[in-house]
Amino acid sequence: MKSGNSMALWLGVLLLAPAAAMAGDDKAKLMDTNSDGMVSSAEHAAGAKTMFTQMDANSDGKVTAAEMDAFHASKMAGKGDKMKMSSAEKIKKIDTDGDGAISAAEHDAGSAQMFTRMDTNGDGNLTAAEMKAGHDKEMRSAKSGP
Repeated sequence: MKSGNSMALWLGVLLLAPAAAMAGDDKAKLMDTNSDGMVSSAEHAAGAKTMFTQMDANSDGKVTAAEMDAFHASKMAGKGDKMKMSSAEKIKKIDTDGDGAISAAEHDAGSAQMFTRMDTNGDGNLTAAEMKAGHDKEMRSAKSGP
């Protein structure tokens, strides 16, 4: 991740949960594969890998802005996308090699940092409340700009 940019820390939420449609309880339920009411770091990482694979339409190991736009459009159909950042802006935040796309490694690193940031009590698990708070904080930051 590029240092000095707090928006980069929140890109995990943007990639894993397009807009508000999957915030809080909904996102936690989708990622909580063992149904214990929390999302572990392993569950979060698995969710991130699944999301990356779904976005990588041509299976070349990179996600471009066009692929991200298409993925978000398909997930947000009829739900009203409230995000203020373009896909290109989201990619730029964690594109550490500057090639204009996100590799699986860049996506994994951004998602891991996002997990750590959202795990406010440091117990290694995310509750629906922690996920919602992280999403809400990102939404406020996106509206106000970097």
